[in-house]
Amino acid sequence: MSRGTCGVAVLVLALGCEARPPAPIAAGPDKRALYGDPGLVPTRAGERAREELALAGSVAAALRARAEVTALAVEVRLPAAGDPGAAVVAGELSLDVHDVTRIAEGVLGPWSAGRVQVELTPARVGAPERPEAPGSLRWPLALALVGLGASAGVSIERLRQRRARRR
Repeated sequence: MSRGTCGVAVLVLALGCEARPPAPIAAGPDKRALYGDPGLVPTRAGERAREELALAGSVAAALRARAEVTALAVEVRLPAAGDPGAAVVAGELSLDVHDVTRIAEGVLGPWSAGRVQVELTPARVGAPERPEAPGSLRWPLALALVGLGASAGVSIERLRQRRARRR
């Protein structure tokens, strides 16, 4: 096998191998997993959690009806003794913070005035998405692999020449 052939073989093998994407971090159980089953024995905490889930779903539905939504998460905490309650809306929407706050407060009612927190990333409406492949090869690595292949080819060729001289 010549030096060039070994170098090309190593490069082809390296380019064909893709790095595995990192394993996703497992999230703990959320409110829906804990209280979402209507077959559970009704408790005050369970009924409160179901009401909060329903309100969060209503806010999410209202936002989806009004705007282009790429990613959305809504969490609602109803007011209780010593806790004024809160609502958090996070995601990627084609609305501004003021409009999202107004819609959420309208769905949640008067207790939510001033208690809605909105964290948005601008929506990429109409922009072509071009995510980087998780296993994409970088140029320095590619050059190092070409060098390694050439080095291996030279070493193999020298071993073949030594064996030919011994015969």
